Amino acid sequence: MTEERREWLISQTFNGRAGTPGDVAATVAFLASPSAGHITGQVIHLNGGALLAR
Repeated sequence: MTEERREWLISQTFNGRAGTPGDVAATVAFLASPSAGHITGQVIHLNGGALLAR
């Protein structure tokens, strides 16, 4: 991926940064916790808000 493409993709996020393995790990930890016990059949978009309509 070119640096230009990477910067463009990051600019499309609401939080202004690229995702990290830690972001994925935190989401998985939450989904595996009792706090997420009532969440079923969902698609989790872990993309910093890049797919939301602006």
